[in-house]
Amino acid sequence: MVKANTTVSEVFMQSLNNAYGSKRNFEKELVYRAYQYGNKGRLYFGINKLLNFTMYPACLKEENRNSIPLLECNLDVCDIANFIEDIDYTKLSKAYLQVRSLIQS
Repeated sequence: MVKANTTVSEVFMQSLNNAYGSKRNFEKELVYRAYQYGNKGRLYFGINKLLNFTMYPACLKEENRNSIPLLECNLDVCDIANFIEDIDYTKLSKAYLQVRSLIQS
């Protein structure tokens, strides 16, 4: 379990780097997935019960019911580039840490 005094973004960024290589690669993957799904509907970024990151569209939400969404982008009203610019990694990392502690307990 991660201690409360640990820098939250440091723990999250380490996990993100392990999964995608870097923050930039994570953002590239978001763009790739948005265009892969036709830039329509909702795109979710979440964490599954095995603490692995997942990205999936709303049409696959039922199949990913074991995944807890950390981010949601409605591609019908939001451009993916603007969405990426507006990501608050501090809030995202806090959500990640909360979900991670719930899964581990």
